[in-house]
Amino acid sequence: MKQRTAKLWWLLFAASSVGLISSLVQTIELISYRSQPAAKLICDVNAVFSCSSVFDAWQSRVFGFSNSLVCLTFFGLGAGIALAAATGAELNKKLRLVFHFLSVFFLGFGAWYLWQSTYKIGAICMFCLFCYAAVIAMNWTWFRLNYEQLSASKKVQQWLSGVVRSNADVLIAVLWACTIAIMITSHFYLG
Repeated sequence: MKQRTAKLWWLLFAASSVGLISSLVQTIELISYRSQPAAKLICDVNAVFSCSSVFDAWQSRVFGFSNSLVCLTFFGLGAGIALAAATGAELNKKLRLVFHFLSVFFLGFGAWYLWQSTYKIGAICMFCLFCYAAVIAMNWTWFRLNYEQLSASKKVQQWLSGVVRSNADVLIAVLWACTIAIMITSHFYLG
């Protein structure tokens, strides 16, 4: 395994682990909140960063159960896949592309969820921010790992290679994260 590829797998493992730990703590907080709604949660920092405000919103149960349970599964599988690859396992191309697709799905879902939290719910769960930062890092890493295997024309493959060589994909990931941060900051602190 190339050293560059091994580092990417370890980065994917680290990002997945951050998301896994954040969603685990969020799930524990949710269980605590459901059993004692009046109890002070560690994620209830102020009016802006208030998990208890977010827990009761329908957006936090889009799939019929807590979004944190979806995150536990997604990040747990991501960490397992990344750890297997980082330690030398050869992953099937279809598995890699399916998980890349799931990461892109959660990139969009997370952006929608943070938009809803900011503008509809009026509060942010700080653990959701850690999960979303992990999703951004995972998407960048999956792109770097998979761009050469994508079914695309030679011209598109050359363009993708140029994007990677120039680190434009890094810039895109940073700009995406900054856009989310500006959205939240401008609404709660500048608006």
